[in-house]
Amino acid sequence: MRPTLPSLDGREFDIAIIGAGINGAAAAQAAVAAGYRVLIVDKGDYGAGSSARSSRLLHCGLRYLMPGGPVTTWLKHPGRFLDAVKTIKRSMAVRSELVRGHKAGLKPLRMHYPLFTDGPYKPWMVDVAFGILGAVSDGKVALDYKRSSAAQARASNPFLSFLARPERIASIASYTEYQFDWPERVVADLVFEAERLGATARNYTPATSLAFEDNGWTVGLSDAMDGGAARVRARSVLNLGGAWVDKVNALNGQPVTRKVTGTKGAHLVFRLPAACRGQGFAAMSSKNRPFYCMPWRDLHFFGPTETLYEGDLDDVYCDADDVAFLLGEVNHLFPALGLGRKDIVSTWAGVRPLTYDAALPMGHRSRRIYDMAAEGMPGAYALTNGSLGAHRKTGEDLVAALAARLGPGSASGAPVPGVQAPASSAGDPLAQHVVTLEDQLARRVGRVWDADRGLDDAAATAVRLAGHLGWSQEKTDAELDAFKRLVEHFYGVR
Repeated sequence: MRPTLPSLDGREFDIAIIGAGINGAAAAQAAVAAGYRVLIVDKGDYGAGSSARSSRLLHCGLRYLMPGGPVTTWLKHPGRFLDAVKTIKRSMAVRSELVRGHKAGLKPLRMHYPLFTDGPYKPWMVDVAFGILGAVSDGKVALDYKRSSAAQARASNPFLSFLARPERIASIASYTEYQFDWPERVVADLVFEAERLGATARNYTPATSLAFEDNGWTVGLSDAMDGGAARVRARSVLNLGGAWVDKVNALNGQPVTRKVTGTKGAHLVFRLPAACRGQGFAAMSSKNRPFYCMPWRDLHFFGPTETLYEGDLDDVYCDADDVAFLLGEVNHLFPALGLGRKDIVSTWAGVRPLTYDAALPMGHRSRRIYDMAAEGMPGAYALTNGSLGAHRKTGEDLVAALAARLGPGSASGAPVPGVQAPASSAGDPLAQHVVTLEDQLARRVGRVWDADRGLDDAAATAVRLAGHLGWSQEKTDAELDAFKRLVEHFYGVR
């Protein structure tokens, strides 16, 4: 059951986690299992930020071996190459763990990557890249890498008939990738598992202040819905705010160095010919960055973009420029599909919380865990570029960093009697911490990702929630209107 804010006032915890995205949820579950008293809060709903707005791929790590420029970039910057190898080793390890664990709603899909005679990467380079991926893997979840000649691929690949100038194709590289069908549900289930083990979790509870006093942290909290306030104490603080990390650090009231560079990834969703169903296509955009055509339920999406984002982090959507760019890329790559604005089913966009590096205007793609003691915040830690796929390893690494300061946990980490276990279905909205109609349709049942964007079910779902949550008719109507506006704003076509 979602606790009231007054019930938190004055309570003491070992760890206060600010940010309940995929990494915050994983850290909460790992920390409470290790015996720590844990509080996790988020200013919105669980998993409603970047975790819900990625390209939803469990990347094998291939993209990290594409330097975004000439391959000679690696010769000029060998340190970046070593960082890339470390990152892909971590990617392959978590890929194996998640796929074999059957806990993250992952679906296999077949990816195809065309190698053009005039393209930036030669066939042997791609062979080497997959050789590196195989060398750093544990071999338990196959990549199923195969490179076919252009003639072989034309006989079996449905996308090739739509490609521009197919005579430029030298060969096709194919491999097995995995997709999160519904990462928001993964986040929610991790939070509920942490709660079942004894953690305290509350959504729509922004942190309003951070103060280090009496050898611990006082964290001010508020209720995003009614403005109530509370203060809690914690021995340590984990700032897992994602794109909001710098804003959370600023709550301490003293200067700290910048940690995050945000880049925007936008996507367009279409209904492609039935022959393409279940098949994905990877290419390089005109900006020389990875560009995907990904199967999505019975649809496909194209993207992502990658542009520097310095706008409102709470209002990220696929704008007119994104639509124009993506349509241009789609029709440059697949002109025979003849796709236009009228064919767009839906859109979405999110911000990647990449690691800030003054030498890299678009951010650094390596994960960083910051011990903030060096900047006057003892016992506080922050994270940048924690990926969707590596969340369990990131949670473990964060708890290891905390343990070095806090010592072993003293709580039991055993299930709390009477607390509901996580459920894969909608379950009881109260037990699922549902506050709004959007919470239910977007993150508890994932309906916003279907072709109708959940609108067909919205009215009936609002009535059903009203019975559970005690909404008046006026409140029910307001929730329905708010959901319709939100869907149009964040998933519609500009």
